[in-house]
Amino acid sequence: MRVGRERPHNDKLPAGDWALGIENPEIAALVGQFVAAIVHVEEHLAIFYGRLILLPSRSDDVARQAFRSMRMAESKIQAMRAVLQNSHVHAEKPAIFDEVIDRYEKINAKRNEYAHALWYTHESGRVFKTKVTTDALRFDEMNRQEVTQNQLGQDLRNLAALSAKIQEAIAWEDPRPIAHGKRRIQW
Repeated sequence: MRVGRERPHNDKLPAGDWALGIENPEIAALVGQFVAAIVHVEEHLAIFYGRLILLPSRSDDVARQAFRSMRMAESKIQAMRAVLQNSHVHAEKPAIFDEVIDRYEKINAKRNEYAHALWYTHESGRVFKTKVTTDALRFDEMNRQEVTQNQLGQDLRNLAALSAKIQEAIAWEDPRPIAHGKRRIQW
């Protein structure tokens, strides 16, 4: 279908008036809480990153500076994965370290989904979001997805679980530490 021709209609959307943005205060508060809480989780993630690059615990400020200098979350994820997966020093780290990175990647995708969506509120108070896209035919109404308080509550619980996993990983102590730049050799 070419741009300019009649767009398909989404029959699953409720009929009635729509407002731009999030007009439901409960949903707005939960979205805001989710987006704001990620910054605090990233503060702990900076310390986690410091442990990956073998900074001592008293160097948390240096870890924060290094982590914050990576502006894009994708860069942070790539850096953490590269250090964890490609260093002999981390060969015996428990799976929780991989789990932290995987969970952060999912949480960050959800954060981007919420922060960059076009939001609409139906007159009933139901809230919908649309992913911003350059495809004019898939834009707006056909791609509206409802966002519920239950869904946002689960997202906040996932964020809290990530925070707990980060704290657990930070607290982990290698029973056989290796000096930076050395390898654990098996005979």
